[in-house]
Amino acid sequence: MNNTRSIQGIAVLIVGMITAIWLGVSIVTNQTDTILRGGAVALLITCLLLGRRIWLLAILFSVLDVQLIRGFGTLEIGRFLFIGFTLLLVLMRRQPLRFKFTELELWMLLVAGCVIQVYLRNPVGLSMFGAEAVGGRPYFLMGVAFLYGMVLANIVVPAKEIRWAFWISLWAGFIGPVLSHFRMGVGRQVDQSTMDNRTLGDDRRTAQIGVLGSFGVHLSRVVSSFVSPVRAMLHPLWFPVVLISFVAAAGSGYRNMIAYVGIFYLIGIAYRGGVKSLIIAAGGGVMALAALAFVNVAAPLPPNVQRALTPFPGTWEEQYVKQAEASTEWRVEMWKEALFTPYWIDNKVLGDGLGFNARELRMLQDVNEGGSGIGTEGSELSSQQVGMMITGGYHSAPVETVRTVGYVGLICVLTLMIRIAVHAHRQILRCRGTEWYPVALFFCIPMIAKPFIFTFIVGGFGQDVAGAFASYAMVRIFEKNLPLPAYARKGRGVHVPLAVLNRRKQPV
Repeated sequence: MNNTRSIQGIAVLIVGMITAIWLGVSIVTNQTDTILRGGAVALLITCLLLGRRIWLLAILFSVLDVQLIRGFGTLEIGRFLFIGFTLLLVLMRRQPLRFKFTELELWMLLVAGCVIQVYLRNPVGLSMFGAEAVGGRPYFLMGVAFLYGMVLANIVVPAKEIRWAFWISLWAGFIGPVLSHFRMGVGRQVDQSTMDNRTLGDDRRTAQIGVLGSFGVHLSRVVSSFVSPVRAMLHPLWFPVVLISFVAAAGSGYRNMIAYVGIFYLIGIAYRGGVKSLIIAAGGGVMALAALAFVNVAAPLPPNVQRALTPFPGTWEEQYVKQAEASTEWRVEMWKEALFTPYWIDNKVLGDGLGFNARELRMLQDVNEGGSGIGTEGSELSSQQVGMMITGGYHSAPVETVRTVGYVGLICVLTLMIRIAVHAHRQILRCRGTEWYPVALFFCIPMIAKPFIFTFIVGGFGQDVAGAFASYAMVRIFEKNLPLPAYARKGRGVHVPLAVLNRRKQPV
């Protein structure tokens, strides 16, 4: 161990000296490039210093998820670095692997096989630096996500590093959306709102602010991890936090953000309080909506808040209700066209693949030039809808999945997500009554909610499948590395960890 640390220190020292000399020479000629290259070198030195803890850097970069350059962001960079350094450590026999093939690995391979078969049927080249919708880049990133999940799932990590990953994810979840907001600019946050207002011909726009919604969703996840949301409503310190999470989600103007917050709280209530707490929460939710409806009559709520609340009954202004209904109808029209007409999906059983082909590229060019889209003359969709359909922006994860890998792939993807949710549920039960319970809830609540959110609320094939690969890895890390007895059914009762039983047997 001492020899390994000495070699590591010498390597860092040599790299640092060479970098210092190189930066001193380069900064005089080209300062911008020098800063970028210096940052890259500093990142590599950090990776060397982390050693086997490189997976924590990948977790940090994945949660931050900030776009940087040429379509690549911290998420992709973190995965590249983790795979490269970890495989190198495995070859050096410094990072042990503990591989086990189960039904989860089977579904992982089936989903990967669905992606491979559409690539073989619709080859688009190997360019990893191409556009997001043209070339082999989406397939390359999907392959990286799969390899990241498989490697991360099988490494051996100390239990204390899982706690570090918890705190890293917790704080990065607040920082990442803010960085992304300023990186992308405010203009991209109101695209959907602009579409809705053009549809209605309404000059009073409802601005949508994604960073607020992300903040509210993450806050609900944190609260549900540490305390029962029902008890939090009666606590002088936790109640403002719960209130802020709902206000932020509603203030974002996105209905799906309200859904995320509600689902996360409901799952947290179910695990921490059971059916009685769910009934209490339902009653409290009805009372809160009634109070908001009453307040809206006396003092109208902001437009984006009213739009976010339109799925629920209330005294919301008619223009915002119609705006939300038009947005839903706009999406449903595309779903019907995609699934029940021959214009958009050639092979609904096995899918058409990621990105779009040459024919769809010509259609998109025609739309951009003011046409209706070559070959879509019989369609009743608007030019904007046609453009979204060509690029695969269906605003529905199941429909986009059918377009990409067909109904067969949709079954495989949903089954993988459901099985991950089952394993996440077992890890929560395994950790109940121990110090690991908040950690398990924090990581596993989104996994349990994902099948429902993917099917009925919002999502996309590429992002959600890559997320499922990462969720599989975290479940496996819990199963293999937590210092607790393995999950096992105890008749029909709830599983109780052996550590808890031992504590209860001790004399008082």
